[in-house]
Amino acid sequence: IFWQFVGIGGRNYGVLEKLDIMEGRVVDNCNFFKIDNIESTSESMLYDFLLQEFPIWLTEAKNKNMLVDNTILTNLKEKIYGTEESN
Repeated sequence: IFWQFVGIGGRNYGVLEKLDIMEGRVVDNCNFFKIDNIESTSESMLYDFLLQEFPIWLTEAKNKNMLVDNTILTNLKEKIYGTEESN
């Protein structure tokens, strides 16, 4: 799971800032950024901030085989519940 936290209009975000820089994880799965004035932040800039670290996490998680291929999940579901044709 990748966690994305946003602090809006505050000053001290404590644990959210600590989660962003926490060491010892296999893959960095958390990002935090703050926006002092949301009204002056364009949607484009907001989305850039929101998606800044996600692609990095996705690549690292894939490289470490931490993500399950959807095909595997589909096959497992069919083994447990049967195929749609048989329901």
